[in-house]
Amino acid sequence: MIERCREDIDHLDRVLVRLLNLRARLVLRIAQSKRAAGLPLSAPARECEVLRDVADANPGPLAESAVLAVFRLIIRESRRLEEHM
Repeated sequence: MIERCREDIDHLDRVLVRLLNLRARLVLRIAQSKRAAGLPLSAPARECEVLRDVADANPGPLAESAVLAVFRLIIRESRRLEEHM
């Protein structure tokens, strides 16, 4: 039982990494489009919208504060990618 659960977690971890990298590639595409259009990279209203959406999508058992902390880190790393592209 424990080993099977751990295997499932390992699989989900790999899926999460793939999804995070897919998200990062989209962030880079958006940054490229913003630069080409002369738009600012930072979009605080969009960041608030993302946080609101993920909080609303969270059915638990993770606390909302935990989900928001994870997504704040994702957003911070996304900004870092945009700035260094």
